[in-house]
Formats: sequence, C-alpha cells, structure tokens
Amino acid sequence: MLRVIAVIFALCVHAAPILAEPPAAPAGPEAEVSRERVMAELGVLPTKRAAWGDADHRAGLRRTEQLLADKLRALGYEVALDPIDFIGGGGRREGEEPWNNLVVEIKGRTLPDEVLIFAAHFDAMPNCPGAEDNGSGTAALLEMARLLKDRPMHRTVRLIFFNLEENGLVGSRAYVERNKERWDAGEERVLGMVSLDMIGYYTDEPESQKSPIPPRGNFQPPTVGNFLGLGGILAHRWWSTALLRAMHESEPKLPTYALDFLPIAPPDLLRSDHAPFLAAGQPAVILSTTAEMRYAHYHKPTDTIDRIEPERYTLAVRALVGAAWRLAGPADQPVPPLGPPRAEGEPSGR
Repeated sequence: MLRVIAVIFALCVHAAPILAEPPAAPAGPEAEVSRERVMAELGVLPTKRAAWGDADHRAGLRRTEQLLADKLRALGYEVALDPIDFIGGGGRREGEEPWNNLVVEIKGRTLPDEVLIFAAHFDAMPNCPGAEDNGSGTAALLEMARLLKDRPMHRTVRLIFFNLEENGLVGSRAYVERNKERWDAGEERVLGMVSLDMIGYYTDEPESQKSPIPPRGNFQPPTVGNFLGLGGILAHRWWSTALLRAMHESEPKLPTYALDFLPIAPPDLLRSDHAPFLAAGQPAVILSTTAEMRYAHYHKPTDTIDRIEPERYTLAVRALVGAAWRLAGPADQPVPPLGPPRAEGEPSGR
C-alpha cells in the first residue's frame, strides 16, 4: 500500500463497538472461516512480487497472478483477466504481456445489477515480502471467494485482485476507466466498494498507535493499535455505516473505527485502490490497520508473516465474509435495504 492513512483513526467519529448489540442471528458463512487456511494462503504467496523490482521480483509478480488465478479456478470461478496495458514506471515493458487484475463474481439472483465490490492488491514493494502489505488483504479475499461461492444472494458480489497498486494505483485506475461509462449510463450500480489494504497486524502494546493530530480538548486519539480503521467521506457515510454494522453483526469482537465525516478525502486517505472509485463518484472506503502509524515494518524487508497476529486477523476476515453476505442479502430472506438516504419527497421505489 502506498503510504496510507496517517489520519484514518485520529478523528474517529463512530465505532463498531459502540453500536447496540445486534439481536441473535443465524450463523452465516463467517462461521466457516479457517484461521489455519487463511494463514496458509498468506504463506504461499511469493515474497518477491514487485513490478518496480528486478527480474526476480517481476517474475514473482507473474507467478502470483497465475497462482491466484489457478486457486480461483479450482474453486469453480470463471476468472476474468482485466489487462493493464501500461508501459513504463513499473508497468508493461516492450515485448511483455500486459499485467492483469483478476476479477470473479457471484452473480445476484434477483438484483444482479446491484454490485458490491471487495478488492485487495496483490503486488508488493521491491525487497519487501509484503505479508501485511498486502498479503493480508489478498488471503482474506481468497477466503471470501471460497466461502461465498455457491451461496445464493440477491445482489452481486464482485471480488477484484488488483495489480500494480504500488506503482500508483495503476490497476484500479485502469479498471475504473474501463467501467466508468457503464456506471454513468446506469447499466450497473455499484452500491459500495471496499479496499482491503493491510488488515492483519494488531498489538496491545501501550503507545503502539501513533497519531498525526495531538490530543486537544475532548479529543484523545487512540494510543493502542488493536483496531481496524475505515476511511471514507461524508457523502458516502451511509455505505460505511452499513458496512460497519454488518461487520459488527458478523464479528462483534473486532474493534473497528471510522473516519468518514470529511466532505473531501485528505491525501492520506487516497492512497489505496478505493481512490479511483471515489474519483468516479462511486461509494468506496478503505479498511486498514493504518500502515506506518502502527506498523514499524511497513515497506521494509521485515514485513514478514510472523508479524501477522493470527487471532485478530481471523476476526477481520470473519467480519468481512459475514458483512458481504449480509449486505448482498441471502436469497431466501427479504432484500436488505441498502443505499443513500432519499431526499424529501423522493419516491420510495422498491
């Protein structure tokens, strides 16, 4: 992840733990999340997978793309290769095949044109094994693919493995440019997008969480890095609120805080694959453990798998799997409401 979110937590205005406890609900697919499987998937990712790197890094990134495609096909998905025809700056070189994003989806049964997008980038920085950044998001997305497959839902759930994020969000920019005309024409409605970018490092050490904003008045920023942060904007707060609530219903033990009250996202909240979606007017948020504000191994050779905290990482994956299923809506239950609040006098529609 490009230097993420110096402020994602510093102005927290709502948090999953302060929501009222939800009523008991039937266990969803989150109950099947396997800590051992998620950690194993993280462990098999090549530790050299950078388009900016040397020949070994570039070859490792090709292997990663193929590995993920093979795993998704083995799960029964038809994998769409979304080419990134970008030359220079770590992109495609003359004579090389394009890099690819990988796209799979579970088509909605009754509302297939209402789409929820969950995404993670699978490339890393040169000389950085990328366990947290962003093997953690990649392995989580694989577990989502496994556990949501063949579950009938009202809305479409689309899972995107983005490439070349570390080169300037190149993969997500290409994807958005390719789809923006369809979205603007109303051919498909993106109800919400989530970028999973560093979700596996947690600590209870005192003073482990930094803040770019000092304490003042009633504001006391968190000082312990034991939570998952969400970054969004005010116009799409309905989406971040719905996502947080669904995550909390799925896994209430995971603290999750949000910064989503600003009308325009500051630069530090635009350093992951949700940013091109925001620029195109689509509801989009990032979920992250706040990068260098907590993680001393960010973009370093020490970003290794032993830095991941398996228990809370698994809670994050459970929350995401369950949230996707709840927001898309199990097909044997009524369609859950999801969308921006209507203006006064606007017809209610469906």
